[in-house]
Amino acid sequence: MGFAMTMWLLASIGLGIAMFFWHKKKSQKSEQVGTAEEFSNITLYFDPFKGEGHLFVGGTLVIICFSLFSLELAKIIVNIIFGS
Repeated sequence: MGFAMTMWLLASIGLGIAMFFWHKKKSQKSEQVGTAEEFSNITLYFDPFKGEGHLFVGGTLVIICFSLFSLELAKIIVNIIFGS
C-alpha cells in the first residue's frame, strides 16, 4: 500500500471518527437557544455549532478523501494488471 493511499485512508477514517464524536457531544446539549427566525437553512446546513453543518461538511470531506483513496487503489490495480 502506497504512502498516499495510506494517508487518504487514515484521513477518511479520522474525519469519520471526529465527525461521530463531534455529533455525539453536540447532541447531548441539543437545546435550541434563541428564536426560530435565527435558524435559517444556511445556519442549519452549514453552521457546525448551531446547526448540522458538521455532518454536511464532514461528510463531504470523508467522501472526497475516500474517493482519493479509491483512486490510488485503482492506480495500483491497473499497474498490477497491465504492468508498467
